[in-house]
Amino acid sequence: MNSTNGASKTHSSTYRPDIDGLRALAILPVILFHASLGCSGGFVGVDVFFVISGFLISSLILKEIDGGAFSLITFWERRIRRILPALVLVVFVSFIAAWFLFLPIDFKHFGKIIIGQAMLISNVIFWRDTDYFAPNTDTKPLLHTWSLAVEEQFYLIFPLLLILLARCRRLSLSKTIVCMAVGSFALSIFESYSHPVAAFYLLPARAWELLMGAWLAATPGRFPARPLTAEILGWLGIGLVCYSVFFYDKHTRFPGLAAMPPCLGAALIIFSSGSKLSGIGRILSFKPVVYIGLISYSLYLWHWPLLIFSKYQAREQQSVGLRAALLAASIALAVLSLKYVESPIRKRRILHTRPQIFGFAAISMALLLVSGVFIYCKSGIPSRFSAQTLKYADAWSHSDPRAQTSLKQARAGQFVELGSRDTNQPVKILIWGDSHAMALTPAFNDLCRRYSWRGIQATYPATAPVLEYISTEPGSLHGDSPAFANAVLAFITQNHVKIVVMAAFWSAYPAFDQASDSFETNLLRTVSTLVNLGVKVYVVKNVPFPDFDVPRIAAITSAKNGDLDLLGVSQEKYEQLNRELRPAFERISQMGATVLDPSSYFLNSKGIYGVVRNDQVLYCDSHHLSLEGSRLLSPLFEPIFNP
Repeated sequence: MNSTNGASKTHSSTYRPDIDGLRALAILPVILFHASLGCSGGFVGVDVFFVISGFLISSLILKEIDGGAFSLITFWERRIRRILPALVLVVFVSFIAAWFLFLPIDFKHFGKIIIGQAMLISNVIFWRDTDYFAPNTDTKPLLHTWSLAVEEQFYLIFPLLLILLARCRRLSLSKTIVCMAVGSFALSIFESYSHPVAAFYLLPARAWELLMGAWLAATPGRFPARPLTAEILGWLGIGLVCYSVFFYDKHTRFPGLAAMPPCLGAALIIFSSGSKLSGIGRILSFKPVVYIGLISYSLYLWHWPLLIFSKYQAREQQSVGLRAALLAASIALAVLSLKYVESPIRKRRILHTRPQIFGFAAISMALLLVSGVFIYCKSGIPSRFSAQTLKYADAWSHSDPRAQTSLKQARAGQFVELGSRDTNQPVKILIWGDSHAMALTPAFNDLCRRYSWRGIQATYPATAPVLEYISTEPGSLHGDSPAFANAVLAFITQNHVKIVVMAAFWSAYPAFDQASDSFETNLLRTVSTLVNLGVKVYVVKNVPFPDFDVPRIAAITSAKNGDLDLLGVSQEKYEQLNRELRPAFERISQMGATVLDPSSYFLNSKGIYGVVRNDQVLYCDSHHLSLEGSRLLSPLFEPIFNP
């Protein structure tokens, strides 16, 4: 996230209001995307900011180097004045909110992120444990600061490079920047396939976006454009940005090649108004648009924590009205931050001397570091909650620890063993499926032990137990899905397995939509193949999934002395969510397989499918069963072992 709002106005003799307007074009899609109010590709606004940042800050540095006036300490003083005050305020307010709202596990992670803030490595921490597009980001109120860390890491290195290039006349500044950008872009493309989370969060695969702006700054006037050409380029740039905003989504492979259109679009917009405002430049220079750009840094800082904290304790999805109101509140806070925090410090009305601002920075970073270490080492300070609340909150850890089976292991017939460990004993039962099947294995493992059966677990997350189907869900085997399924089928055939239990999060596979029947067709073909081999096939329907973080909401409900029996899924909603699956399961039954419905085992005294039973939480997240939830279904599966 670019944090140079107003930098051109403060430090350059040629202020360009169109660039402040371009910030507005970047920030609005970002906040709308985060609030789920449209702009499915709004996350590309951050990439637009990177280009803007590279252009403005490089322009300033190069101007000062040319004039013999550049100073690293002055540069960092400006960066501190611009970035730190608003950031410290948002982190401090987030700390207070997290203290009162967050359960220990989430507060502990919050402490780790505060440490990252103090050390300018929050992006590295998020790379290690958080996919930006994963559903569990609603417990991370500082997730958006990854982009600030990327920028500051870049500006720790880049000014030194510019000084070196200015002194070494043999090296071409623009050519060096181009070579670095090409290398970074190539790495971004490669890692978007091999290590997509690293490509998203880490500087090496993001540097080219900042370098694109830096190249523009290093080549002013070198490529003059006629007015008509500038107009065309400006409109082309706005088209590229808007295309990315509206046609990308969380499934787009990003950054890599997909990051080029929004970055190139931003560069073209900046270039088109380099000598004279183009039509797009005049639109972006409209005063209300410029003002949004001026508050964009604070708006970026405030909007995400408000969205996160507002839904942390909520069971239901936030209404459109509430999300819109939260964005309005973010704008109000951004206006106040600009007026009372950012501008006074940037314009030296307070902390007006260099020692004062560096002292403020040192004390702020030290406090953040100490606070983060304290929270982390104290495991999120569990003493804030009762023992019963902590018991419910800890249910996330009550999941089956069994490892998934890789494709290589599957081809070698090396699956996870259940029950009897005597490999000379024939395999009597095989559990095949995705992570929902993995969640059921504690019950099957117990039953295999009780009846002295040897069982096999053939599972991989987000990968359907379906022949010839390519699972595309995040975390799945993707193109290797059919090979994995074929390896499982080969094992069943070679080992004459007589009982196969298929289980999956059936609703998660989009091909069940009416627009396509490929998944259903392949599922039926899979069942038919097994039945024709003489296998007794059992297909387990979806467990009722509440679609909220069960351990968290159960713990919060307990802390508020709420009725835990009211937590769950209504019978009507469960039927509605599974209506599209019913015809497929009916056909599976007609083919000679047995369909098992686990829903009745979750029905409680309030007439809903509950998530807590006998003081035990039945789910470890929003849809996977905990150990206790799995064992609740043992009576459903026991007839398989004792018909």
